[in-house]
Amino acid sequence: MGELLDGELATALAQARQAMQAGDVSAALHAYHQASLLAPQSVHVRLDLAVAFLAAKDPEEALGQAEMAAFHAESENDAGSWRISLVRGMAHRQLGRVDQAFADFHMALAAPALPDDSRQSLLQQCADIQLNAFGNARAAACLKRESAINKKPGLLLQAELAEVVADLYEGGRGAQEITDAFVSLGARFKRQINGQVPAETPRKGQRIRPRIGLISQQFCASPVGFLTLGVFRELSRHADLVFFDRGSKPDWAHAAYQSMARHWLPCAGFSAAQLLRLLAAADLDALIDLSGWTDAEALCAVATKPIRRQLKWVGGQAATTGLQCFDGMITDARQVPDAARALYTEPLLRAKHGYVTYQAPPYRPALAQAAACPPDPRGRPARGVYALVSHPAKISTDTVQRIQALKPKRLLLIDHRWRHQGTKLGAGARLGTLLDVAEFVTPSDHPAYLDALADLDAAFIDTSPYAMGLTAIELRLLGKHILTINRSPVALMCQRHAIAHLGARRFDHHGELASDLLQWCRAA
Repeated sequence: MGELLDGELATALAQARQAMQAGDVSAALHAYHQASLLAPQSVHVRLDLAVAFLAAKDPEEALGQAEMAAFHAESENDAGSWRISLVRGMAHRQLGRVDQAFADFHMALAAPALPDDSRQSLLQQCADIQLNAFGNARAAACLKRESAINKKPGLLLQAELAEVVADLYEGGRGAQEITDAFVSLGARFKRQINGQVPAETPRKGQRIRPRIGLISQQFCASPVGFLTLGVFRELSRHADLVFFDRGSKPDWAHAAYQSMARHWLPCAGFSAAQLLRLLAAADLDALIDLSGWTDAEALCAVATKPIRRQLKWVGGQAATTGLQCFDGMITDARQVPDAARALYTEPLLRAKHGYVTYQAPPYRPALAQAAACPPDPRGRPARGVYALVSHPAKISTDTVQRIQALKPKRLLLIDHRWRHQGTKLGAGARLGTLLDVAEFVTPSDHPAYLDALADLDAAFIDTSPYAMGLTAIELRLLGKHILTINRSPVALMCQRHAIAHLGARRFDHHGELASDLLQWCRAA
């Protein structure tokens, strides 16, 4: 009888694993559930079932299975307890409990039995939390460096990129040094992808409507969404748009992008080699990259130049890619003055009215009218009340010193990340005594965020060296006072964003910019 049960268990587990490999999460859940009935006290079966629930985006069930595994692990003295902490952390992260996830991951990292590959993956997860949740770019860079200790080229490249990003946010390197660092990364990047260029795919002849590919992780209500959606809607009237969706969220902007797509190709999780084959087979006339170094796998594929005409626009770190594969970077004269040309390896394509537009969301239609004619700041902000609206990673020592010189009576810190204890702890060391007058505003979503900005009576402080981008546009459209500082003409785009957007006359020039894009995509 026991042998029969063992055979059924082995069959159920084999079916579950095959289903997971095939991407059939529903079948995998069914098979793992059968296995859990056959072996209810098995720690590893419970954890496999939990991982399947995570794949099904059901973190509560995953957490429940992890807790059951933990109960049985205690009674059995199971050596794989690090997996329990890992699964708990992944479930807590899906649930938005970032502080708990970070603690779970560190518990797993402390386990002596943790395999090297799992250690690297956990360090990468912790680095992502430090940067994107806690806003601590330097800590993220340190974790990236630690994960690359085995000298794997890909991990080393990520570690060095993280250090450049930390310097972009916090200072430490000048504009030319940052450019040189990206060029150096690009040269090493090119060596890594040498030999991966696919055979050239024959084009299907001359078209009346060009076929233009767009690649991004942010085809949703994101900076990429708000700054490009109106332009791509106009462009879709004259070109067939092929979207390579690297993992955007389903929301109103995502649906709007899909409505204008000739083809929509989900490719989240694709490796550079897989993306390269997908791009090469798409029969494109041009490709617009909207990620840059924020999506190294996609940039790796684009770096081989699988498409005859390639442009870089929005997305990424608003600095050069350091690569030679682009036929142009889309910008304007305020963002990149003539004095800054040498900071870019890409040829510069300058838009007349501004290199981006603003698409008003459906829950704030009044912003469309403001985009056509941005209002002057309304009244005077309350004396001694200042606000910082930014990713906490942008709160550099320089920004803190500028705020301290203002001697604020109240300092409003506005960002959803401030709800995390890790964010407050990470920024506390930099803010120092400013925490005594700090108040945290943590809107849950973009509508709540815009409502919070509209209601606040304060002067809004631009960050440095990394300036406000989309935030500066939305503050201006809401008629808020923005305190900027002089920016050198020899500075990166990301260092000039706010002052450049303040110089723009309008943000509704979707048609004009779409016409420019079409011309640039068709250029020989």
